[in-house]
Amino acid sequence: MTLSSLDRASERKTLPVSAPPPVSTIAKIQQGDSLAAFLKRHGVTQAQLKTFNPGVQLNALTVGRELQIANASSGQSVLAVRPLRSGGAAWPQQAPLSTADQPDSLKPPIVGYQWPTKGVFTSGYGWRWGRMHKGIDIANNTGTPVIAARDGIVSFSGWSGAYGYLVEIAHSDGESTRYAHNSRLLVKKGQVVPRGARISLMGSTGRSTGPHLHFEIRRAGGAALNPLVKLPARKA
Repeated sequence: MTLSSLDRASERKTLPVSAPPPVSTIAKIQQGDSLAAFLKRHGVTQAQLKTFNPGVQLNALTVGRELQIANASSGQSVLAVRPLRSGGAAWPQQAPLSTADQPDSLKPPIVGYQWPTKGVFTSGYGWRWGRMHKGIDIANNTGTPVIAARDGIVSFSGWSGAYGYLVEIAHSDGESTRYAHNSRLLVKKGQVVPRGARISLMGSTGRSTGPHLHFEIRRAGGAALNPLVKLPARKA
Protein backbone atom coordinates (compact mmCIF):
# COMPACT_ATOMS: atom_id res chain seq x y z
CA MET A 1 0.00 0.00 0.00
CA THR A 2 1.33 3.42 -0.96
CA LEU A 3 0.86 6.37 1.37
CA SER A 4 0.89 9.81 -0.22
CA SER A 5 1.86 12.97 1.64
CA LEU A 6 -0.68 14.66 3.96
CA ASP A 7 -1.01 18.40 4.47
CA ARG A 8 -1.83 18.83 8.17
CA ALA A 9 -3.09 22.38 7.53
CA SER A 10 -6.05 20.85 5.70
CA GLU A 11 -7.02 18.67 8.67
CA ARG A 12 -10.65 19.26 9.72
CA LYS A 13 -11.26 19.20 13.45
CA THR A 14 -14.98 20.01 13.32
CA LEU A 15 -18.02 18.14 12.00
CA PRO A 16 -18.28 18.39 8.21
CA VAL A 17 -21.94 19.36 8.45
CA SER A 18 -23.24 21.97 10.87
CA ALA A 19 -26.13 21.02 13.08
CA PRO A 20 -29.54 22.03 11.75
CA PRO A 21 -31.36 24.87 13.51
CA PRO A 22 -33.76 23.78 16.24
CA VAL A 23 -37.31 23.07 15.07
CA SER A 24 -39.81 25.64 16.32
CA THR A 25 -42.57 24.26 18.50
CA ILE A 26 -44.79 27.32 18.02
CA ALA A 27 -46.80 28.19 14.89
CA LYS A 28 -49.14 31.06 14.09
CA ILE A 29 -52.50 30.97 12.31
CA GLN A 30 -51.98 32.89 9.06
CA GLN A 31 -54.38 34.96 6.97
CA GLY A 32 -56.24 32.60 4.63
CA ASP A 33 -55.58 29.51 6.76
CA SER A 34 -58.21 26.86 7.21
CA LEU A 35 -57.85 24.39 10.06
CA ALA A 36 -57.07 21.59 7.60
CA ALA A 37 -54.40 23.70 5.85
CA PHE A 38 -52.77 24.61 9.18
CA LEU A 39 -52.68 20.98 10.32
CA LYS A 40 -51.31 19.78 6.97
CA ARG A 41 -48.59 22.46 6.87
CA HIS A 42 -47.28 21.48 10.30
CA GLY A 43 -47.90 17.72 10.07
CA VAL A 44 -50.09 17.38 13.14
CA THR A 45 -53.53 15.94 13.73
CA GLN A 46 -56.45 17.59 15.52
CA ALA A 47 -55.92 15.19 18.44
CA GLN A 48 -52.24 16.12 18.71
CA LEU A 49 -53.04 19.84 18.51
CA LYS A 50 -55.45 19.45 21.42
CA THR A 51 -52.84 17.49 23.39
CA PHE A 52 -50.15 20.15 22.85
CA ASN A 53 -52.62 22.98 23.65
CA PRO A 54 -54.79 21.91 26.62
CA GLY A 55 -58.16 23.63 26.62
CA VAL A 56 -57.89 24.97 23.05
CA GLN A 57 -61.19 25.28 21.17
CA LEU A 58 -60.58 24.46 17.51
CA ASN A 59 -63.75 26.27 16.45
CA ALA A 60 -62.61 29.48 18.17
CA LEU A 61 -59.21 30.02 16.52
CA THR A 62 -58.44 33.42 15.02
CA VAL A 63 -55.80 34.73 12.64
CA GLY A 64 -52.57 35.50 14.53
CA ARG A 65 -53.21 32.94 17.29
CA GLU A 66 -50.05 31.08 18.30
CA LEU A 67 -50.29 27.34 18.95
CA GLN A 68 -47.93 24.67 20.27
CA ILE A 69 -47.35 22.16 17.44
CA ALA A 70 -44.79 19.87 19.13
CA ASN A 71 -43.80 18.78 22.60
CA ALA A 72 -41.28 21.15 24.12
CA SER A 73 -38.05 19.41 25.13
CA SER A 74 -35.02 20.57 27.12
CA GLY A 75 -32.67 18.46 24.99
CA GLN A 76 -32.41 17.25 21.44
CA SER A 77 -32.65 13.68 20.23
CA VAL A 78 -30.02 12.32 17.86
CA LEU A 79 -31.00 9.96 15.04
CA ALA A 80 -28.26 7.35 14.63
CA VAL A 81 -26.90 6.34 11.24
CA ARG A 82 -26.43 2.62 10.59
CA PRO A 83 -23.28 1.69 8.55
CA LEU A 84 -23.61 -0.65 5.59
CA ARG A 85 -21.15 -3.38 4.64
CA SER A 86 -20.32 -1.44 1.49
CA GLY A 87 -19.00 1.42 3.60
CA GLY A 88 -22.04 3.63 3.05
CA ALA A 89 -24.73 4.46 5.56
CA ALA A 90 -28.48 4.17 5.90
CA TRP A 91 -31.19 5.57 8.15
CA PRO A 92 -32.38 3.13 10.80
CA GLN A 93 -35.54 1.28 9.88
CA GLN A 94 -38.65 2.54 11.65
CA ALA A 95 -41.99 0.85 12.07
CA PRO A 96 -44.68 2.51 9.93
CA LEU A 97 -47.22 4.67 11.72
CA SER A 98 -50.73 3.36 12.11
CA THR A 99 -53.38 5.29 10.20
CA ALA A 100 -54.64 6.84 13.45
CA ASP A 101 -51.17 8.23 14.27
CA GLN A 102 -50.30 9.52 10.82
CA PRO A 103 -50.19 13.29 10.33
CA ASP A 104 -53.05 14.77 8.33
CA SER A 105 -50.68 15.37 5.41
CA LEU A 106 -50.53 11.57 4.88
CA LYS A 107 -54.25 10.93 5.28
CA PRO A 108 -56.84 11.31 2.53
CA PRO A 109 -58.20 14.87 2.93
CA ILE A 110 -61.83 15.53 3.80
CA VAL A 111 -63.21 17.20 0.71
CA GLY A 112 -66.56 18.67 -0.24
CA TYR A 113 -69.44 20.01 1.80
CA GLN A 114 -71.80 18.59 4.39
CA TRP A 115 -75.35 19.62 5.17
CA PRO A 116 -75.31 22.68 7.46
CA THR A 117 -78.30 21.74 9.63
CA LYS A 118 -81.10 19.25 10.17
CA GLY A 119 -84.70 19.87 9.19
CA VAL A 120 -87.22 19.84 6.37
CA PHE A 121 -86.09 20.93 2.91
CA THR A 122 -88.65 23.62 2.02
CA SER A 123 -87.27 25.54 -0.94
CA GLY A 124 -84.67 24.97 -3.64
CA TYR A 125 -82.40 27.13 -5.76
CA GLY A 126 -83.96 29.08 -8.65
CA TRP A 127 -86.70 31.55 -9.52
CA ARG A 128 -89.32 31.99 -6.81
CA TRP A 129 -92.04 34.62 -6.40
CA GLY A 130 -90.62 36.71 -9.22
CA ARG A 131 -87.05 36.84 -7.91
CA MET A 132 -83.99 34.60 -7.94
CA HIS A 133 -83.68 32.46 -4.82
CA LYS A 134 -79.90 32.05 -4.61
CA GLY A 135 -79.80 29.26 -2.06
CA ILE A 136 -81.83 26.53 -0.37
CA ASP A 137 -84.06 26.66 2.72
CA ILE A 138 -84.14 24.11 5.53
CA ALA A 139 -86.83 24.59 8.20
CA ASN A 140 -86.74 23.49 11.83
CA ASN A 141 -87.33 24.91 15.31
CA THR A 142 -85.74 28.15 16.45
CA GLY A 143 -82.48 27.30 18.20
CA THR A 144 -81.62 24.31 15.99
CA PRO A 145 -77.80 24.20 15.62
CA VAL A 146 -76.29 25.40 12.35
CA ILE A 147 -72.82 24.04 11.50
CA ALA A 148 -70.06 24.97 9.06
CA ALA A 149 -70.60 23.00 5.86
CA ARG A 150 -66.84 23.13 5.19
CA ASP A 151 -63.81 24.41 7.08
CA GLY A 152 -62.69 27.99 6.50
CA ILE A 153 -62.45 31.45 8.05
CA VAL A 154 -65.44 33.55 9.12
CA SER A 155 -65.47 36.58 6.81
CA PHE A 156 -68.71 38.09 8.20
CA SER A 157 -70.82 37.61 11.30
CA GLY A 158 -73.55 40.13 12.04
CA TRP A 159 -76.75 41.75 10.79
CA SER A 160 -77.19 41.97 7.01
CA GLY A 161 -80.57 43.37 5.94
CA ALA A 162 -82.91 40.77 4.42
CA TYR A 163 -80.52 38.00 5.48
CA GLY A 164 -81.08 38.92 9.15
CA TYR A 165 -78.28 37.61 11.35
CA LEU A 166 -75.80 36.21 8.83
CA VAL A 167 -72.58 34.16 8.97
CA GLU A 168 -70.36 34.00 5.90
CA ILE A 169 -67.36 31.64 5.70
CA ALA A 170 -64.52 31.94 3.18
CA HIS A 171 -62.93 28.69 2.00
CA SER A 172 -59.41 27.93 0.79
CA ASP A 173 -60.33 27.64 -2.91
CA GLY A 174 -62.07 31.03 -3.00
CA GLU A 175 -65.60 29.71 -2.59
CA SER A 176 -67.74 30.90 0.31
CA THR A 177 -70.89 29.85 2.17
CA ARG A 178 -73.66 31.95 3.69
CA TYR A 179 -75.95 31.00 6.59
CA ALA A 180 -78.90 33.41 7.03
CA HIS A 181 -81.89 34.21 9.29
CA ASN A 182 -80.16 33.02 12.46
CA SER A 183 -81.50 33.74 15.94
CA ARG A 184 -78.01 33.76 17.47
CA LEU A 185 -74.45 33.95 16.15
CA LEU A 186 -71.75 31.78 17.79
CA VAL A 187 -68.66 32.90 15.81
CA LYS A 188 -66.83 36.15 15.07
CA LYS A 189 -65.14 37.58 11.98
CA GLY A 190 -61.60 36.19 11.53
CA GLN A 191 -62.33 32.98 13.40
CA VAL A 192 -61.04 29.70 11.94
CA VAL A 193 -63.81 27.09 11.92
CA PRO A 194 -63.49 23.38 11.09
CA ARG A 195 -66.15 21.57 9.12
CA GLY A 196 -68.99 20.54 11.42
CA ALA A 197 -68.36 23.26 14.05
CA ARG A 198 -71.45 25.02 15.43
CA ILE A 199 -71.56 28.58 14.08
CA SER A 200 -75.11 29.78 14.84
CA LEU A 201 -78.62 28.86 15.92
CA MET A 202 -81.54 28.77 13.52
CA GLY A 203 -84.06 31.61 13.62
CA SER A 204 -86.38 33.81 11.58
CA THR A 205 -84.59 37.16 11.42
CA GLY A 206 -84.54 39.44 8.39
CA ARG A 207 -86.99 38.75 5.55
CA SER A 208 -88.34 35.41 6.70
CA THR A 209 -91.72 33.71 7.01
CA GLY A 210 -90.68 31.30 9.77
CA PRO A 211 -87.68 29.68 11.46
CA HIS A 212 -85.36 28.21 8.85
CA LEU A 213 -81.82 28.34 7.49
CA HIS A 214 -81.18 29.97 4.13
CA PHE A 215 -77.92 28.43 2.85
CA GLU A 216 -75.88 29.62 -0.12
CA ILE A 217 -72.65 28.56 -1.83
CA ARG A 218 -70.81 31.26 -3.79
CA ARG A 219 -68.10 30.74 -6.42
CA ALA A 220 -64.71 32.45 -6.14
CA GLY A 221 -66.02 35.39 -8.20
CA GLY A 222 -69.08 35.82 -5.98
CA ALA A 223 -71.73 34.23 -8.23
CA ALA A 224 -74.23 31.94 -6.50
CA LEU A 225 -74.56 28.30 -7.50
CA ASN A 226 -77.05 25.61 -6.63
CA PRO A 227 -75.88 24.12 -3.28
CA LEU A 228 -77.37 20.73 -4.21
CA VAL A 229 -74.59 20.37 -6.79
CA LYS A 230 -72.00 20.42 -3.99
CA LEU A 231 -73.88 18.77 -1.10
CA PRO A 232 -74.07 14.99 -0.67
CA ALA A 233 -77.37 13.28 -1.41
CA ARG A 234 -79.74 13.36 1.55
CA LYS A 235 -80.99 10.13 3.05
CA ALA A 236 -84.74 9.67 2.96
